Amino acid sequence: MFAIGPLAFAAPLALLGLLTLPILWRLLRATPPPPRRAVFPPLRLLEDAPDDAETPHHAPWWLIVFRLLLATIVIIALARPVWQPEPEVATARPLLLVIDNGWASASSWRDMVREANFRLDLAEEAGRTAAIVFTAEDTPDAELVLGDPDAARRQLEGEEVRPWPPNRAVAAARIRQAMEDGGLSNSMRVFWLTDGLETNGDEDLAGILGPLGPVTAVLPGPGRSPLALGTPIVTPNGFAVDVQRVSSELDRTVALVATAADGRAVARTEVELGASVTSARAEIELPLDLRNRVSAIRIEGQSSAGGTQLTDDAWQRPRVGVIDAASEDGQPLLSDLHYIMRAIEPFTDARRDGLDALFDANVSALIMVDAARTDDPRVTDFVNRGGLLIRFAGPRLAARPDTLLPVQLREGGRLFGSALSWEDPQRLAPFGTDSPFAGLAIPAEATVSRQVLAEPGTASADRVWARLEDGTPLVTAMRQGEGWVVLFHVTAGPDWSDLPLTGLFPRMLRRVSALAQGGSAIPTQAGAYVIDRALDGQGRLANPPVSARPVPAQNWEQASASPTTPPGIYRLGAASAALNVLRAGDTLQALPRALPGIVYANLEAPAERRFAGPLLALALILLAIDAILALALAGRFPRLRFPRGGGAVAALVLTAGLVFAMPAVEAQEPEYLDSFELDAALDLRFGYVETGNREIDARSRAGLVGLSQQIWRRSAMEPESPMAVNVETHELVFFPILYWPITNDAPALSDAAAARVNRYIQSGGLIVFDTQDADVAVSRAGAPHPGLARVLEAIDVPPLAPVDPDHVLTKSFYLLQDFPGRVSGGRVWVEADPDGASRDGTSGVVIGANDWASAWAVDDNGQPLYPVEGGDRQREMARRFGVNLAMYALTGNYKADQVHIPALLERLGQ
Repeated sequence: MFAIGPLAFAAPLALLGLLTLPILWRLLRATPPPPRRAVFPPLRLLEDAPDDAETPHHAPWWLIVFRLLLATIVIIALARPVWQPEPEVATARPLLLVIDNGWASASSWRDMVREANFRLDLAEEAGRTAAIVFTAEDTPDAELVLGDPDAARRQLEGEEVRPWPPNRAVAAARIRQAMEDGGLSNSMRVFWLTDGLETNGDEDLAGILGPLGPVTAVLPGPGRSPLALGTPIVTPNGFAVDVQRVSSELDRTVALVATAADGRAVARTEVELGASVTSARAEIELPLDLRNRVSAIRIEGQSSAGGTQLTDDAWQRPRVGVIDAASEDGQPLLSDLHYIMRAIEPFTDARRDGLDALFDANVSALIMVDAARTDDPRVTDFVNRGGLLIRFAGPRLAARPDTLLPVQLREGGRLFGSALSWEDPQRLAPFGTDSPFAGLAIPAEATVSRQVLAEPGTASADRVWARLEDGTPLVTAMRQGEGWVVLFHVTAGPDWSDLPLTGLFPRMLRRVSALAQGGSAIPTQAGAYVIDRALDGQGRLANPPVSARPVPAQNWEQASASPTTPPGIYRLGAASAALNVLRAGDTLQALPRALPGIVYANLEAPAERRFAGPLLALALILLAIDAILALALAGRFPRLRFPRGGGAVAALVLTAGLVFAMPAVEAQEPEYLDSFELDAALDLRFGYVETGNREIDARSRAGLVGLSQQIWRRSAMEPESPMAVNVETHELVFFPILYWPITNDAPALSDAAAARVNRYIQSGGLIVFDTQDADVAVSRAGAPHPGLARVLEAIDVPPLAPVDPDHVLTKSFYLLQDFPGRVSGGRVWVEADPDGASRDGTSGVVIGANDWASAWAVDDNGQPLYPVEGGDRQREMARRFGVNLAMYALTGNYKADQVHIPALLERLGQ
């Protein structure tokens, strides 16, 4: 290969053809163009006589230059020019590609495939054999032999990213065995396309590759380095999760989204990773109800199994152990433990037993009443390892405090309402905004008559979660080790306060129990956990691979992501457990740069560019232009005549016309042709308003597809597939119904969009606004939905009222009294006085929050896509409401008119 700076030629001898250009110049000048022919009519000498232009004795200069340029391009193309050529292209060694296809390769997989195909192309051009080894295969016993590069390319096309880390030790063993069996050569050119992470077996793989020949490890670029999520950590106001990476060369903003089981986003946040930062913690604040709905936490924009954390039973329903107190068995209704169990059983897996049995059950939280007080050091160790300890005061603690407390206590306690005190029982003060109890209503009957007091100066503001009206602490908490210690300064029974007799008590315990995270979802028991749904390489739940095997319950704590135990959701009976790529304590480490015999490169480094193909294509285009010019000069195009000296300009114009003709033709589209309007107008279709959120838009489409299918089956209407509508650009009048899901961040409408929506409503259209949040609307405490308020601000919506039992919507097809969707109980609003409108007495808007699209939604096989709160019965009622909506939109108040039939018949004399 001959190189001139960064430009090289794979066949430099072809450049000798440039020496023939002077000879070609002389030949072209000596060869005149063919003479132009003209018919000589014997009788019509003056009419149709040829012009007096002379035929030159040699070709025009511009045509000679044009043909010389064509010859130059062909010669350079035959020399196979290469920009920034790869070294050692001419090596005769077979090619061995070692490719990491574990979860960390997901972000750079396309670049890795492109690089592998490039190496295979080079080997194929040189006539070399090639082989591929994948380090995360689920069947590592497959035969490994050198063969045709095209066979290796087909193998590469059929491979995909796996959801577990690579096992480089197994790959090294495969290569060693193949060499012993004769399938691989002892001298090869090796490229290791790596994910850049350190795993077990790195040195084994480097040790087997080094003696084979030159080894280049190709790393992902800084912008493609893998990101991963650590185990979520429960906080008083939600949860936190660590974002990890190995490359810290660039600033990076990472977006996280927490999703529910139905795919809906529950929360989003962003975390900044500075240029020197490899790990950052993202904090997400969520009420307990919403936090328990979270089924997965993902990194947006980088789909991988390592960028996904699944949750399980331990996340949604913590296992809480209540330490038994034998002295309280005599009067169970007066026992502190009775009130504790009644309060926590609805939202926890509560177990009342001795300390030994509770530790064997691997609980995530302990509740200790005063009568069950113990100084067992295992309790302290439990807290330090991440457990939650909830303590209640009593006479013993008041008389002799210990050290496992969030604050230092006075001895003796405090008594209200006694003959020795003038103070009345105290009420609770409103909870602070930074307290886990923020937002809870305090009943007037919740009073305290006795409490243990904190020593002055020890109850700092960050440790006090609840106070009495006089400012003394009622609930204090402290982080200890990896866990929490929470102290209620009263008893768990009604001896010291009326708090256990109110509904506030279980709500407070529920929020405190949300801190429980130390226990596993898997109790120590017999049996094996079988995978139910597995994560694929892109971090999506799918069917498990055939390589998956059950995990014995006693081995669960040691299980890690692998081909036999892929990450996903496992089940044993009714219990579920999540196995994630990164488990508690795992961190990402960069691949060592000191591996013997390895040279490192970068996927994003400038790659060689070959110009032979593009140059030959250009030569063919110029050859076609030359043929056209030659025919024109020979008079074959009598209407195409070049003025003197204008041939060169004509050639340039023709070339430019060929280049730009195609875009110009594509741009010429009749203004009156609008495929959207034609599709919407020619068939009966329902529309849904695009929100910009792909998940919500997909749910809306699936919902209207399911509703259309039900209407086909149950009525004479035959709606076609629904269409997505952009209210800012599309005309709306073609759709009888528009389904409009409203998100919290829905933007306000522009003036043009608002006018279009108002025109649609006034012309008889029906818009179904669905905020899809009836299950969590109570958290707004009566405040209007922010997104709905912004959207309706510019729309002329008349006064609204709840649907009354006699409304046409309740009887347009089915007789209904409620209108459930995925959830039920949300009120449905329509125009209060539709008779005053110009739409024949029908409402132009229906507003609700029951998430009807999720209840209607079906997949390609017609099966429901999302769970419904009330099961199949509620789904059927939701479908009936959808049919009623369609009938209402298309027939108006037809059903209401039926009540006038007797009067009409009487007037007609029948």
